[in-house]
Amino acid sequence: MPLYARDSILRGLVPRLVGLAADRRELVPQEHRGDLPVTLLTGRHGMGRTAVLDSLEEAYRGRVPLGRVDAAQIEQGRWSGSTAANTSAVVEILDQLVCRLAPMVPGAGRLRFSRLLPGLFAVSSWHRGSEVEQSLARDRFARLLVACGLEKGTADADGSQWTYDVSERLADPDRRQHDLAPVTEAVVQQYFSRHTRSRAERFVHQWYQSRFPGSEDGEAALIRLSLRFHQGGDFQHAVERILIAAFLEDLTDAHGRWQRINRTPRPLVLLDNVHTAAGQRVLGLLLEHRAAPESGIRDPLVVVATRLGDGADLYPDATRRELPELIHASRWERTVPGSPSAGLLVIPLAPLTHDDLLLMLDPAEGPLHRHLPSALHALTQGHPQGSRMLCEAVVRASGRRAVAPEELLDLPAEEGRPVAEVLLEQLIPQPQLRDRLIPLALARDREAAQALVRAAAPAGGGFPGAGLSSAAQYLEEEHWTAGTDGAAPATGFVSDPFLRALLLHEARATSAAAAPGRRWEDLHALLREHHAARGAGHEPDVLRHTLAAEGADPVVSALTEYFGTWEAGRWLDTLRYAAEAPRPPSDGWTDERAEIARGAHDHRYAETDDVRRSVNRLLHTLWYLSETYAEPLPDLCDDLGSELAFLSMRHPSGRAVLNEAARAWPAAARERRPYPTYGSARDEE
Repeated sequence: MPLYARDSILRGLVPRLVGLAADRRELVPQEHRGDLPVTLLTGRHGMGRTAVLDSLEEAYRGRVPLGRVDAAQIEQGRWSGSTAANTSAVVEILDQLVCRLAPMVPGAGRLRFSRLLPGLFAVSSWHRGSEVEQSLARDRFARLLVACGLEKGTADADGSQWTYDVSERLADPDRRQHDLAPVTEAVVQQYFSRHTRSRAERFVHQWYQSRFPGSEDGEAALIRLSLRFHQGGDFQHAVERILIAAFLEDLTDAHGRWQRINRTPRPLVLLDNVHTAAGQRVLGLLLEHRAAPESGIRDPLVVVATRLGDGADLYPDATRRELPELIHASRWERTVPGSPSAGLLVIPLAPLTHDDLLLMLDPAEGPLHRHLPSALHALTQGHPQGSRMLCEAVVRASGRRAVAPEELLDLPAEEGRPVAEVLLEQLIPQPQLRDRLIPLALARDREAAQALVRAAAPAGGGFPGAGLSSAAQYLEEEHWTAGTDGAAPATGFVSDPFLRALLLHEARATSAAAAPGRRWEDLHALLREHHAARGAGHEPDVLRHTLAAEGADPVVSALTEYFGTWEAGRWLDTLRYAAEAPRPPSDGWTDERAEIARGAHDHRYAETDDVRRSVNRLLHTLWYLSETYAEPLPDLCDDLGSELAFLSMRHPSGRAVLNEAARAWPAAARERRPYPTYGSARDEE
């Protein structure tokens, strides 16, 4: 699958770090021949973090030693899985990395983890009598032995015989049942007797003994390693540091002097979702090891990791680069010696551009609506996952019929369901949370959302207070609270413009089948009453929800009344804010906004005065142009200026302000920029 706007990573940075082109058999001059950075890709949901790792895995699998781990899966497994004492997130990640890195690679051979394996075996030892711990050890031993070529079999081989033989080695069956030390001693002795030569055994013994001064020998050091690991807390963290050091030093041995001289490509590790506790732990240990002055020879491991959010507070000394800056060189260096975070090269994944969407639409079979790419970009704000799914839907439909911009979210996805529904499920996987957020997306802020909760609770509307708190917490933790990169956040309890557009679309689509109190008009009526009860100054919200639920007539009447009494700046800001109301569901409502804006329906208002007819046209112009799919047609933009100029002659004191808006607002509409405001809008409280 093509990956757009990420070439500086896929064909620039990572090939220079690994030393091998991603799409051809060609060595690339290696960047950072000594100290290597950890590349950290950051961004919001759907920005393509995992897709970049997918592309890197596809490019390098089978060509260099490559290991990939999803820290979110490790974390999820630990929450829902075993509570055995002989495991930790770091050990599980190292287990997976060894199993993926060790197998034979053409030109690189098989990686030998002579230090790490005995350490992993030692900490995997079990307390006698613990079936859960013994089962985990049995499975881990089988995986590691097969992956490292120390025993024949498949990756899912059963290690029962190995652990049974360990049990047979336990000399004193009368010892206390929970003893750990004799099990570790038997595990270590069996590992060395079966899987190492005497010279290698002496080397490993010396290495572990150097980590535990005072130990009689390496075997005693490994027993202490296991005992400390099982104590947990700070003791376990210290052991994890030793295991990370063993892992990196084993890789350094494998990529020795001759490999460096021959420019052998470096091993590559892909770590997804390191914002999780498991991911932060292993990434932190790796960075600590590289920052330590005693770490010695620099390891050759290329690490590309991803995290949700930017992590700026966690990694203050990281080097930050934008995607275009990476085309020819990363320009990374460790600016703060001894600082772990200085070992990071942080790259935020930027939204896709308008040109990227044009490339996505190239496979379309028939001609496309001229405004479709701009409508797509305005809707998605360059969100890669949303852009890809919507463009694919357009391309599929293009062979059968023309696609109008207003149809985008209703196009069928690959499985036949509306693409908006599928996208929303992917971005918010929990059904209960989606159900909470759909109505809450109509609220302008948390106070308005609480009003929905209070009003719906007596009627059993399904808005528990705890649900509101969990929804707000989810939006914050999952980084849905900020606006798109570089853009102002949308108004609303759900402030991300793209997510809010999907939730509002789903609210419209499900309104007819919703229970009383959760239908579109019910929710907006509740919110209108909430803002009306707050008194003077909240008229913009009252009009906004009135327009969304009841249509334009009562809003036009109110705006006409306010026109003669309010100062012009306040009136313009109220008009603009109210006109950003979401359109009602299509059942029972026909979109005639563009026609009304052009004056085609003026005959319906023959009995009213010129000001009301002008306000009516002006409101419908702004309401139509507020749609992300609306094309800023020249005649509508010109009419916008004409109506404001007309009204400037009729306002008792606001001629200058209205004339200024008559010049500025049409230009903003043509360029799809926010309209200038005059200091009285309800955007912020």
